[in-house]
Amino acid sequence: MRQGGIRMEIVFLNRFEQAVGRAEPERGQVFIGEHQGIWSAGWHPIPEQGPDNQEIWYEGTSWEELLASFRHGVAGKMKVGFRPLLDGMLEDSPFWERRQQLASVLQCYADHHGSEEKVAPLRQWRRAKATEEKRSAYLIATNRELQLVAVFVPRTPEELAQLPGFGKTKLEKYGAELLELVSSLPREHEFPLQWVENAVSEEQLEEWLFLQKEEKYGKSVSLVQEKKKLLTGIRQGSSLADLEQELGLSRRMLVERIDRLDEEGYDVLPIVDQELASVAEGEIEQAEIAMKELGDRYLKPLYQRLYSSEAAGGGQAEQHYERLRMIRIRYRRKRTTAAV
Repeated sequence: MRQGGIRMEIVFLNRFEQAVGRAEPERGQVFIGEHQGIWSAGWHPIPEQGPDNQEIWYEGTSWEELLASFRHGVAGKMKVGFRPLLDGMLEDSPFWERRQQLASVLQCYADHHGSEEKVAPLRQWRRAKATEEKRSAYLIATNRELQLVAVFVPRTPEELAQLPGFGKTKLEKYGAELLELVSSLPREHEFPLQWVENAVSEEQLEEWLFLQKEEKYGKSVSLVQEKKKLLTGIRQGSSLADLEQELGLSRRMLVERIDRLDEEGYDVLPIVDQELASVAEGEIEQAEIAMKELGDRYLKPLYQRLYSSEAAGGGQAEQHYERLRMIRIRYRRKRTTAAV
């Protein structure tokens, strides 16, 4: 197969067809190819219509980025009605052999019948609750869970428990407040919710599912690209402040990403050493002693031992946790090196 005049070796090829509403089906192929260590993935129509009609989803050396881009592209084609000759690129079994769980049907229905006006008070409640508990908002309730509550309007804890995401802990902690928030909303249907399976057509559900896949793999592409930029910045000696500006991420998110990169085996010590250069050696030693005695899996016990006596505000606590993550990365690397 040729791309831009260069012949590449094809390692994967699959034909797609879009037949709905057409006298003659529209056809195309997805491909993954390689030439001299450079990977390519994309789409070209059948019959060939020249290079201007070919879509290149990825070209580079990263297999991880290639797969994310390929899956995102495939999901986009399936969303608009193309179906593969050989299925299974996004799922373990063909769509027509998979029995969709009620949770997916409920979410599809809610997305088609949602109202921002009804969800807005729930989002406001979640923001206040997250601030009160000093937790991320999505740990209180996800956007999708709030949407389900606003659309199906449960009246009792038993009804709320029928919505995906509301298990025993969340019900006990937030159920009463959520039910109170939607108590004045009108409701035109009843529980249990099995009736929704007949209210959502196969075509609606199919289109919705592929839209979710497209969004999911689109996020994967963004994360892979972000990871690549972060690793490049670390290698080039960038500081956290530099990376904040370049990537548009908060300092907290950057430190969490760096921590994750370390767990994946990447060398992040250059930025760790740079950020710890201004930290007193005594503080680092005390932190390492605490990690040895308490373990290094959880940061909260370490924070409580080292900093609980300080009257730390929210910003200072955030700074302490950031410091502990950086110290923990170096501590783990020292321990690994010593064991070799």
